[in-house]
Amino acid sequence: MIIFVDGIDGSGKTTLIRHLAAALNRSGTEAAAFSPLWRYLPTIAAPEQFASWVVSTTGMEVAEPLIGAMIERLDDLRGLSVGQNRVHLVDRGPKTVYASARAHASERRAALEPLRKRLAVSVRALNHVQPCMAVELGEGEEALKVALPRLTSSQTVTPRYLRYLRSFATEMHTGGDWPGLPTQRLHVSGPIELNCAAVIESLRLPSASNDDPASPSVTPRLACGSASTTQAGRC
Repeated sequence: MIIFVDGIDGSGKTTLIRHLAAALNRSGTEAAAFSPLWRYLPTIAAPEQFASWVVSTTGMEVAEPLIGAMIERLDDLRGLSVGQNRVHLVDRGPKTVYASARAHASERRAALEPLRKRLAVSVRALNHVQPCMAVELGEGEEALKVALPRLTSSQTVTPRYLRYLRSFATEMHTGGDWPGLPTQRLHVSGPIELNCAAVIESLRLPSASNDDPASPSVTPRLACGSASTTQAGRC
């Protein structure tokens, strides 16, 4: 099972993944964070370099490597054993990475279309061998209002970075769900315990097949062991 965690910078993706992995493991389902995106970028050697690279590199010089790295990461996810009874939590899903790339590309967004198609092919290929879903923290201005104070408390938000964040939030809001990936939305300012419980509860629900990307989203089913919802949601 693959769970992509989506959202703009500062929305709480890493925090949710940490708490969600702990809650799932306590409920009897093995879960772990998958390899971060920065490991697939040849110019990045350490996690602390990722944020500065994103905000200091402009246009297509960051947009294209971001999507390329995501495609490579999807290929690695596809190579996982289908028989693994494990949940892989992925920080930044296809929607987040593509929205970030579009925010960076600005007026050259049309040039990203070939990469978008390649990314879509990789998502479909992964869906054929692994059940997948996305969890999104907040939308548009709601997410930005919560994320900005978090970011400014830990780093300098330059005017350039702020413009990128606003564009990023807009792309996340207007981009729609990624085709073929059922999406669950969470309140970006919601208590982490409730957000964890909501995700785990959705994994217990039965679902129908959703081969048509245009059909309504459904939630993949995952057996979470014999633990009750209350136990599973205690993050």
